[in-house]
Amino acid sequence: MGPYSEFISNNFVLFAALGIILALILRLEIKRALRGFKVVTPAETVQLINKEDALLLDVREDNERVNGTIKGAKPMALSVLKQRIEELKEFAEKPVIAFCKTGNRSLEACEILKKNQFTNVMSLKGGIEAWRTVNLPVVKK
Repeated sequence: MGPYSEFISNNFVLFAALGIILALILRLEIKRALRGFKVVTPAETVQLINKEDALLLDVREDNERVNGTIKGAKPMALSVLKQRIEELKEFAEKPVIAFCKTGNRSLEACEILKKNQFTNVMSLKGGIEAWRTVNLPVVKK
């Protein structure tokens, strides 16, 4: 038995844990690659708004919007997105950028949009917090 195989057999639990962690990371990366939409930065979002007239979809709840939103964003809380998806059908071929507070709920919104035949769906990386961090304008309604 060589030194490597002896080391592995003496530390089997650690190598098993390493294998599990690597498998989980691989699964996450495969899922990310196959999800069918991109995650865009605030700078990329500004370019998409200016060049391609992208729709901004604010999927935060009403009480979260009191501190402001991105100018021109269409408010539609994630909790009602499935029921109100027909209101967005006219944007099915246009770029749609979903955002929330930190970028987690917007991923779920993108999955809903993709399942409803929206072809150019994106999520704002870091949400409106990232938008504010780079000092982009926010409007209060």
